[in-house]
Amino acid sequence: MAAAIEIEGLGKAYRRYASGADRVLEAASLGLVRRHAEFWALADVTATIARGESFGLVGANGAGKSTLLKLLAGTTFPSKGRFRVHGRLGALLELGAGFHLELSGRENLALAGALLGLSRRELREKEGAILDFAELGEFVDAPVRTYSTGMAVRLSFALATTIDPDVLIIDEVLAVGDLYFQKKCVDRVLDFQRRGKTIVFCSHSLYDVRNLCARAAWLDRGRVRALGDAVGVTNDYATFERELGEASPGERSTSATAPPAGLPRVLAAQCVRPGGEPVRELAAGETLAVRVWWENPEPARFPLQLGLGFLRQDKTLVAAAATHVDGVSVDPRSGGAVLEFDALPLLAGSFTVLVVLFDGDGVHRHHEFALPEPLVVRARTKELGLVRLPHRWRFAPLEAPPASAVSPAPRAPERSA
Repeated sequence: MAAAIEIEGLGKAYRRYASGADRVLEAASLGLVRRHAEFWALADVTATIARGESFGLVGANGAGKSTLLKLLAGTTFPSKGRFRVHGRLGALLELGAGFHLELSGRENLALAGALLGLSRRELREKEGAILDFAELGEFVDAPVRTYSTGMAVRLSFALATTIDPDVLIIDEVLAVGDLYFQKKCVDRVLDFQRRGKTIVFCSHSLYDVRNLCARAAWLDRGRVRALGDAVGVTNDYATFERELGEASPGERSTSATAPPAGLPRVLAAQCVRPGGEPVRELAAGETLAVRVWWENPEPARFPLQLGLGFLRQDKTLVAAAATHVDGVSVDPRSGGAVLEFDALPLLAGSFTVLVVLFDGDGVHRHHEFALPEPLVVRARTKELGLVRLPHRWRFAPLEAPPASAVSPAPRAPERSA
């Protein structure tokens, strides 16, 4: 398939000066005396985006996403590497940016259209569609400085999309504006997809990236950390984000409490596949077994209940099972048990597996033990959340809904300041 965007070894460096004086001294020396440090906001990025493809960008703030989009849009220049965009490009980088505040909305359209290479005839032909989408009403001839944020956003989006570019770059636009405007934006983007336009979409909303894009790239500190299927890349990025709060292996404790001698304690625990192979990473829905070994020096004195939980990295309990809840009897003597999950319901994430020995009533904790390594779950579907819930859909005529269940009536969209 023909390429719409070709990127090869692209990098962007910025100069950092400790003070204004250093900047002056370097300029005065005509560059002979270096007084700056280089910061590479983007480094060695290589990718090809096919014509008609919707391509997503994800990553933390400062990862280099906006820098890459600005390079592609031509608003800044690379320090190394090269790229090529085939066809007319429309960019939504900072909504409302580039408008002259003292000019009216109509005058800003004429100025922006000229900068985008539109002739006067083309602009006249498209002006009606742009203003219809922006819904500025009587404010179209008022200075932009009198516009609300929502009005400036609508005008910017309307202009960038109505010029009918071959390649559309979108930076977080779907997170701006009210719900009515967001719906219009999504409809416009979907229309672009249906017409075979190329879209580069950057967003912190992994849901939007998964549903709008076939492929995606994850940028981390200016470099490509992953590139491929959008579902896989966003799941990997989501797992990484959850792991940021996890202590380093040297700091992680395998036991929340150390019980006094003579009390029941967990000796060991292990996650395994059905055949007994140890596992640290598996796909959502796979079969998992957790083996637990314990010792109880005084079984007659200390009856036992056994529990197991999955905690995400902020220590929130995601799911758990316990013998006293399930009505299962536990032999209090030293021994072992296996907890089996035919289809593990956890979705993408990194989870601490915690084993707990309770007293006979399931109230007091004799000992709790966290497995040394987290269990990493990969999900290759568009499902969201932490767990997969068993469910089914059923469509049938229903009686009239009760008044307490009726949603509020829709509000009229904002059309003026």
